[in-house]
Amino acid sequence: MKTFSINKSIFAFGIIALILSGCASSKDFVAENFATIKNTHKKIAILPFGVQFQNPLDYSKQQKGSPVQTRRPFSKQEQEASLDAQKEFFMTVAKQVEKGRYEVAFQDFTRTNKVLAENGIRLEDVKFQNKADLAKLLDVDAVIFGELVVKISRPTDRTMSISPVMMNNTRFNDGVETDVKLFDAASGEMVWSTVLSNQPNNRMDTPHQLSTSLLNQVAKSLPYRTK
Repeated sequence: MKTFSINKSIFAFGIIALILSGCASSKDFVAENFATIKNTHKKIAILPFGVQFQNPLDYSKQQKGSPVQTRRPFSKQEQEASLDAQKEFFMTVAKQVEKGRYEVAFQDFTRTNKVLAENGIRLEDVKFQNKADLAKLLDVDAVIFGELVVKISRPTDRTMSISPVMMNNTRFNDGVETDVKLFDAASGEMVWSTVLSNQPNNRMDTPHQLSTSLLNQVAKSLPYRTK
């Protein structure tokens, strides 16, 4: 009876650990004077996201200090992911506005992209642009820019697919990370940011599902929430 009780406790602990391994973790920053700054924000633009696909097994072999991302053309996959993340984020934010949770307006993402394209700003250029200049170009009071890092390991051992425990251990570094920043148009300063990450609970969790979950969470926790 005692042995059964111990095993039951170990099993319960294991279940809790697996659940927690897939939960999102966050780290936020808010400027000290944001309470004053946000009163000047009437319209906000959501920029196309920066996107990077990584294989953690390969990335861990890189030397420390090497650049994670350089100015280079986005691949087709990165272009699609950039625009998809921007649209997903905008749609969720729009729903929050409809529910009266935000009292600021968000520029339609199609308008944002049209202005950027007309001024020769490519998706891969957005990360390196001065955000105050972009805000003025878009005629908004602030801009939101986010980055997604998608980590997917390529299995090298056939035994990985046999045991779920082995799969979870192998894919410990897999998942999606997002870093979303809010920039004030007047000062060009970053006035709010949040860093979130999410790991798969099982082999059915896709990068798109993990990304959507994170973006929805960010969209519901912007510093303009009224209720």
